[in-house]
Amino acid sequence: MKQILFLLLNIAFLFFIIQASTSCQEHTDYKNSINPILDEYVEAWNTGNLDQLDVITSLDFELRMIPDFEPKIGQGLLKEEITNTRKAFPDFNLNVTEKLFVGDSAVVIKWTLTGTNTGKSTMPQTGKKVNIPGFSVIFFADTLITGEWIAFSDLMWVRQLGFKLTPPEFIE
Repeated sequence: MKQILFLLLNIAFLFFIIQASTSCQEHTDYKNSINPILDEYVEAWNTGNLDQLDVITSLDFELRMIPDFEPKIGQGLLKEEITNTRKAFPDFNLNVTEKLFVGDSAVVIKWTLTGTNTGKSTMPQTGKKVNIPGFSVIFFADTLITGEWIAFSDLMWVRQLGFKLTPPEFIE
């Protein structure tokens, strides 16, 4: 009886080790499969080449950005945002410095944004350079990017562009 119990415990232990090993392997492979897609996504922002977005993002992609985080839904609005950003900052560049995978559906990327405001946009052209740290939470399912939440300091952004902020008047 002891031998059977010992054998069953060993089988259970081996099963547990195999399962844990398989889970770790799948997780590692998962990172390896999503990293090239993330690189292509960042490349779209850095080059303005939007062709690959149709293949690597979902049709109902959801973009949220500071200051209001209102959702912009769809590949068309994502492409419009990238195009407008690159019009205002033709040398726009994201340098990714760190990636932190959060489970199997999101990755946080830490980056530094650089660029020179020499193009036309909704704000006046300043000719000033920006160098802004920030981060994005990028959501994905399988091999499609489904959304991104972008965060950085608006105050740093407008100061580097040369704008002066005037606080509102305090009313008692």
